[in-house]
Parts: sequence; structure tokens; C-alpha cells
Amino acid sequence: MVFLFLPRAVNAQYSIPSKMAWWYEARFGMFMHFGSYSYLGHGEWAFATESWTKENYQTQVTANFNPVQFDAGEIARLAKRAGMRYLVITAKHHEGFCMWQTAVQSFKDYTGTTLFDLPDFTAFKTRDILKELRDSCEANGVRFCLYYSILDWNHPSQTIYKQNYSTMAGMDARADYINDMKAQLGELIEQYHPHILWFDGDWTYNSGAPTLSSWWTKNDGVALYDTLIKIDSNLVVNERIFRGAGLGDYECPEQKVPSTPPERPWETCQTMNNSWGYASWDNNYKTPRTLIRQLVDVVSKDGNYLLNVGPKGDGTIPDPTVSILNSFADWMNIYSESIYGTTRTPYNTTPAWGRFTKKEGKLYAHLFTWPENGLLKIPSLTNTVCKIYLLNDTSTTLNYTDSLGYICISVPAEAPDAINSVVVIRVTGLPAASTQYIKVTQIIVEGENVSKTITTSGGTLQMSATVTPSDVTDKTVTWSVSDTTIGTISGEGLLTARKDGNVTVIATANDGSDICGSLEIAISSQSALVKKTVKDKPVVLFPNPVHNGILNISQNLGSTVDIAILNIHGQQVVTRKMNGEHIALNVSGLTPGIYTVKLSAGGKEDIQRLIRN
Repeated sequence: MVFLFLPRAVNAQYSIPSKMAWWYEARFGMFMHFGSYSYLGHGEWAFATESWTKENYQTQVTANFNPVQFDAGEIARLAKRAGMRYLVITAKHHEGFCMWQTAVQSFKDYTGTTLFDLPDFTAFKTRDILKELRDSCEANGVRFCLYYSILDWNHPSQTIYKQNYSTMAGMDARADYINDMKAQLGELIEQYHPHILWFDGDWTYNSGAPTLSSWWTKNDGVALYDTLIKIDSNLVVNERIFRGAGLGDYECPEQKVPSTPPERPWETCQTMNNSWGYASWDNNYKTPRTLIRQLVDVVSKDGNYLLNVGPKGDGTIPDPTVSILNSFADWMNIYSESIYGTTRTPYNTTPAWGRFTKKEGKLYAHLFTWPENGLLKIPSLTNTVCKIYLLNDTSTTLNYTDSLGYICISVPAEAPDAINSVVVIRVTGLPAASTQYIKVTQIIVEGENVSKTITTSGGTLQMSATVTPSDVTDKTVTWSVSDTTIGTISGEGLLTARKDGNVTVIATANDGSDICGSLEIAISSQSALVKKTVKDKPVVLFPNPVHNGILNISQNLGSTVDIAILNIHGQQVVTRKMNGEHIALNVSGLTPGIYTVKLSAGGKEDIQRLIRN
């Protein structure tokens, strides 16, 4: 087997055990949702969301799954070319179908007579997809990893309820299922030697004693982790062995990038469109620009990025997916040095034009926006600067000055890359930020209330910015917005709404490093709502993403809260009044996707984004 990884990163931002060193340096992986649901082409949740019976689903969907065009070698090569250093494929998703030949006898079809796995239940008899993919990954220097769902919609011990949870038939059935699940995981480890076991489906959990509806406990998660590590001490396990309790080896937020780095190693998983498993109608693909910049954003916050691929039922990869992977390949072929083995930005604020990553001896400035005046300004470092150059042209030295709290770099007139160009600042030691630079530390909305409303027909909000340090010569800022078709802003910080949508207000310091502050505004035909990040939100939504169809909302406003959930078209799909401190809102009727939750109480309004998985 061949692995092409850089030496272990020094001065890691987290405490990284030796078994995770490769993962921490890899930064970029492929997620692959592939199962019998791929034949139907309605996403991996179809069995639950479309209310299939086990018999109909298995005879009409699973039995027809025949991935004869699955090409493990091509998939591994796609991943390698795209710069992905590891690959996680679904061995068993919530539908309970096993992508390998299991010997654990309780995992049978609806009749209880046939093992519910790829060779025993389908016409696909002679090939082992997981082995093919593992061998191809190892040959290409890509680490092979497996996904496994803790709950199982098909297993006779469980009955699906609330569209995606499962309830146990009894406590004996629970104990037997957990033992059989451990036996299956033992099979997977012994047969395929995965580097990661990526768990999901742990939603029926609680921290106390098990019940039939909340049957997976923290103690079960601890016991399962211990069992797996005894089999393979180098195995890496994600937090969803029992999430929210600090278990597993790393956290895994989904479909989002945290605003600040979590307190321990983390990895975010992301879809290219809106679906994990193949959905024939979902052509809403994100652009390579969006996804590549999101990778950079994640790494700048010391995280890993797991980008999903959903093969069709015959095993082929959809053309838009291949195109996106090839775009990653083009970019990573030149700029991967600024990703692999790097850690978070040395600065505590974010530039308006891009992001930073770093490693021993080098600071990487990722430019999403190329400076029009040919000058790039970045905050000074405590390190000695040795050389500055473009990563795509390492032989040409860029001229610079380092004074007044910032480094001013002369760059070519044209950006080398349309998506993200990288300037390298080579220094002695690990890059560390100086504190003597000018920055915008806060943007506020002037007035008495934190939240204001404005209308699209000429409504306004007055913004102001705080610039530090206190002895800055020029405390003025330049105001801008992310989309001038949604809102415009004057040189004095007066925001005027123009049409429905989301817009980010940006204030950039005029004296110094161009470090900026930002504030998100959401504008609808009814109002524009300011979303401010605060430690103690008056209204909290959980879980988010919502998996089980039940959205919990808690509030301490002491008044009635009007709740409206809007789809991506701005249409209200759920409305409700909330009295009291907590409400459980049934959103099982919502299709998977991204929604806006508007909350109004006491003349104040707030919006939050909701992901329905």
C-alpha cells in the first residue's frame, strides 16, 4: 500500500493522539453515500420519508439494486486527483441494507429468511464492492474508511417511528441487537481494516437508563468505543458514537462551518447539491468556487472537510459530481501545500478578501478577492519575514514593506486563480500575529434595540463600527455589502434594503491591515432582520440539523413567540405560536433542505437557519 502524506504537523492547535496524526494533516476527504436507495434515486431517506413498508421497499427497490458499473479504481483515482486523502463509504445506512456479505444472522429481510446484504439479497452476487474500493484506495494512497448506522429501520428488533427514529421491541431485543451490531462491526474491521468508523443514527439516545424509544445511551457509546479500540487500537471513531457528550475522537458538524473553531478536533461534512444519497431530481449543485472556498474556510479554522459523492444505482458517478471533483483537482494540483498539514489562522479576525492557513515557516494568504490596486495588506507577524511569493510561481519574489502594524505586498495586476489565489509569506518559526495592527472589532446597529426591522421599499438601518487600537490615526471605515441588488450602504454606514434576500454588511478599516468586521442581514418583503452572534441567544433551536422530524425550541423572552418557517423561495411552510419556555414542533412534513425560521416576540424579531436532514 502507498500513502502520500506530509510529515506530522508541528505545534498542532489541538492535542492530537498519534493515531489521528494522518487525519489531522489530511484535511480533505470524500464521503460516499451508496446503498440500495441509490437505485430509487430519491435520496437515502426515501424508505422513511415516503412511508414505504419493508416488503414493498425491499421487493421494489433493494431487490433491483445492481451496481454493475461500479468502478472502484476510477472512484479512488477521482478522489486522489481531487486532493482527497481519505474516503468514507456507507457500509450500512439507516435502511439496514449491508453492502457486504454479513454472517450475523439477525440482519435478514422482511421475511426473516434471507440475509439483507448485497450478495445474498440482490442479483449482484460475485463482487465485493467494499473490498474493491478498499484495495483501490490503498493503491492510490487514499485511506479507506466506513460509515455505519447505529439504528436500523429494517432489523426485527426495531420499528421505525416519527419517520426516522426507531423504537425497540423490548429490552432483551435491545441487548441482542447491540451485541449483533458489535459482531457486524467486528466483521467490518477484520475484513476491511478501515482507518475510521464513521457513525450516525445515534438519535435515539439519552444520558441515563435506556427506554424503548430512547434506547441508545451514553454508556452504550462508551462500551462500543472500548470494544472497537480493543479490536484495533489505531481505529479513529467520530463523535456520533454518542454525540454531544465528548465521546469519540472528533466532532462532526454537518452542512455548516462553525463561526469559531470547536474546542476539540473537528470535521464538517458537506453535500455538493442538497442530497447525500443520489436524488435524480436534485440538480442544485454548488459551484466549485463555493466548495473550494469552503474547504479553505474550514482549514483556516483547523477543521477537516468531508465532501459527499452520491453514485447512481448502477454505480456510476453523476457528471456534475465528476466536474466538481475535476475542478478541485485543478486547484489542489497547484495549491494543496496550503491545505495539507496546515493549521488555523494566527489572527483572531478575518480579512474581507479571504482566509489564512499556516504551518511551520509559512503563512498562506488565500485571496478570494484580488486587490484592485495591486497591494495586499496583512497584519504584521512577530516572526522575521524571509521571502514572499505566489504559490503558483515560487521562483518570483514579491516586494513588500513591513511597518505600521501591517505587511504591504506588491502583487501582479491579475489574479493567478479565479477561485482562490495563494500568497506565501515564508518566516522563521510558526507564524504568530502581532497585536499592533488596525482592525474592525465590531459592527453594531445604532438605536435602542439589538434587532430592527426595515422594509424592502426604502427601509434603512444605521450601522457603526468599532476600530482598535484606541490610538489609531484614522478610525474611519469603508462600508460595503455582499450583494448590492439586495441592499446598498452609504459611506456613512446607512443600509437601504432593495429586495428579498440575505446580505452581509462589511466594514473595513481604512488605516492598516484591511481586517474587517461583518454582520448578516436577512431581508424579506415583510421585514429585514438583523442576525447577531451572541453567547446567550434568547431563542434556541435544537437539534439543528433536525433529523427526527421534531424541532425543539426554547426561549426566555417571557412572552408569546410567533414562529414562521420559510422555504428557500420565501414561502411560509409552518406557522405556530409558542407559549412557555419550550415547544416541540413537528416538522416531519418538510422535505430535506435549508429553511429560515423567523421568530417574533415583544416587537423584536430574529431569524435563524434550519437544516432539515
